[in-house]
Amino acid sequence: MEYFVQRGEQKFGPYSLAEMQEYAQAGRILPTDLAKSEGLADWVPVSEILGNIPAPVAAPVAVAPQAETVPLPPNLHWAILLVLLVVGRVFVNSLWLLFNWVWTLILANWARRLSGTNKAMVLVAMYPAGFVAGALALGFGAVRGNAATEGVGGILIFAGLIAYIVGIFKIREAMEEHYNSKENIALTLSGVMTFFFSTIYLQYHINRIAQWKRTGILS
Repeated sequence: MEYFVQRGEQKFGPYSLAEMQEYAQAGRILPTDLAKSEGLADWVPVSEILGNIPAPVAAPVAVAPQAETVPLPPNLHWAILLVLLVVGRVFVNSLWLLFNWVWTLILANWARRLSGTNKAMVLVAMYPAGFVAGALALGFGAVRGNAATEGVGGILIFAGLIAYIVGIFKIREAMEEHYNSKENIALTLSGVMTFFFSTIYLQYHINRIAQWKRTGILS
């Protein structure tokens, strides 16, 4: 015996009893659908024909892939970083500059892993390169009394500083992109604070991210 199935204004079939049971188990035919065969005068609910219909087997739940994570750079507290930079600036100016370069390169290397590009790394590396080349040009120009060479030295130092600032903003960009997509914590970094406080401000947010990874709370 074959059956027709009706749902709303749509009719399906004919189906054998075995096919109706199979479709009902798969959820393609609902117990509330109407069915009719040649031996039936009226449409009746499918449940009256099939009786207790086993619940459809739930499809396996797809497990979302784990967000791609990148290890954080050294979680040195931003206040300690500030003290080191201030102390270095007051007592040993060259040491402060060297430490700031090194720490910025550490952050730029981390940004490279976040974004998959070397832009921040290259730009930040141009700062010490421009400073050293500019200082040599200034010294050489001073010894030779060559104002043009001294001018070139000043330009190199200034260009290195500009590259450094752009590199800092590239680090900021990589952080916001990663922590608003792959590890979404709705991270927002101020452009003004980034400009004036650079590594200290970025390190402050690295401390926040580290706390979030430990506790699940973003302060």
